[in-house]
Amino acid sequence: MDLPERQRLILKEIVDRYIRFHEPVSSRMILEDYGLEVSSATVRNDMNDLEEAGFIAKPYSSSGRVPSKLGYQFFVEWLLDLSELSREERVEIVEAYEMQQLDVEHTIKQTAFLLGNMTGCAGFVIPPRPAETKLERVVLFKVAHQLAFLLIVTDIGIVEHGYVTLEENLGPEEIARIMTLINETLRGIHLADVRSLSLEDGPDGWYERPVRQAMFVLRRLLQNRMRQSVQFDGLLNLADALQEVVPEHAMEHFSHLNHAVQDEAAFIEAISQARMDREDIVASIGDFPLNGMETFSVISCTYKPHAGVLGVIGPLWMDYGRALSTASYIANRLESLLSPSHLRPMEE
Repeated sequence: MDLPERQRLILKEIVDRYIRFHEPVSSRMILEDYGLEVSSATVRNDMNDLEEAGFIAKPYSSSGRVPSKLGYQFFVEWLLDLSELSREERVEIVEAYEMQQLDVEHTIKQTAFLLGNMTGCAGFVIPPRPAETKLERVVLFKVAHQLAFLLIVTDIGIVEHGYVTLEENLGPEEIARIMTLINETLRGIHLADVRSLSLEDGPDGWYERPVRQAMFVLRRLLQNRMRQSVQFDGLLNLADALQEVVPEHAMEHFSHLNHAVQDEAAFIEAISQARMDREDIVASIGDFPLNGMETFSVISCTYKPHAGVLGVIGPLWMDYGRALSTASYIANRLESLLSPSHLRPMEE
């Protein structure tokens, strides 16, 4: 986007003003803010050039200008190198994560909430790819007569848990032996392989009925985990934002968005198409490849391990600076939290 410096300055001001005040921007406003040593006619000419180039538009003939999708895209590219959260906001995010244990599902929900809450938009988190996640250990302990609790721990933390109904009333030593057999045999195996593992591949004692039963429940719990999903939070924030700026179209736009995000598989596929295997932040300004989201922007970035994705959905006039910096910082925090070196030991 090769623009003269003064036109770049004017375009940044138009986008920033519209995001903050949601009203068309006039040449007078530009001159009052920057005190440019040029005439109002020069600023109007620059704005006409920006309009012809497709960066801004007039809602009606006698109004000021509002940004177009191309104008928002220019603004986002400029912000990418400048965005930064305040120290207080970074501390708030760190403290929110400090309270988390190893429960991955709860952590994903907390992350989506933070993204929505801190940006005033909708946050989303796609968890790490289940098929790439490796089993670290299982924890099995008796809770009642013929009832045990099974906890599945992977290289990113606890991913699933549930109760095992035992066919026999096993003692603590027998429970411990089952857990040892499973852990010695399965540690380091991808969850997808655990789910399809044949009991013929196990060591001595692998065929014993309690072990087979525990494996059955383990694989049943993993069946739920293998389908990749999306955690959303803050969608109602967008209803409020739309009602404030485009009340006559608010319900229509929100209804289309709500319908679009109901299909989690389609949303995940659209994220993949929009990102095209890029690992940095990607901003889709009104061109997110999913029907119903043409009037929204999607900011997304990956986090490790196992190619998770998180981001923010907002209207075209969203606060891009906050969205970019928040998504980037939270992705780094979540990545640190889920890294294998961060796992804390657990008592059996």
